[in-house]
Amino acid sequence: MNNAIIKREKLIVMSIMTYYAKQIFDHTKKFEFRKSPLKESDLNKDIFIYSAKEDKAIIGTFKVSEIYHGNTEEILKLTGYDKRKDREEIVEYFGKNNPKCFALKLYDVKKLKRPISLKQLRKLNPQIMLPQYFSYIYPSDKVYDLLVESINL
Repeated sequence: MNNAIIKREKLIVMSIMTYYAKQIFDHTKKFEFRKSPLKESDLNKDIFIYSAKEDKAIIGTFKVSEIYHGNTEEILKLTGYDKRKDREEIVEYFGKNNPKCFALKLYDVKKLKRPISLKQLRKLNPQIMLPQYFSYIYPSDKVYDLLVESINL
């Protein structure tokens, strides 16, 4: 069982486009690219993947072991995307000379056996605000126990 959950620390939900979430689950995408960093204190914790566009559900989890920071070219080289066919997607996302690029190195990727729909989440907490980047779910939120339970299935 995850130590963060035993201590009842806040949980993290990150919004990821379905297209990229599928690549994460297929293990063809080992990094999540962002324009702002994740907190160092959130490394090595379960991060729930919220697929907003197609699924409108929490569909899995991953952990982040490292956060790379640099300009667009440095991030491409650090992640190996400088040699990949889809490198242009990263350049398009960041821009050619962006000095503030971040790459989250993913590991321990797990797809939930049963996705948790936005409808299910809103039954427990009608005011739930799911992120465009990431948000925290605190133990006092009625959604918290449902997320914890989904990891332990």
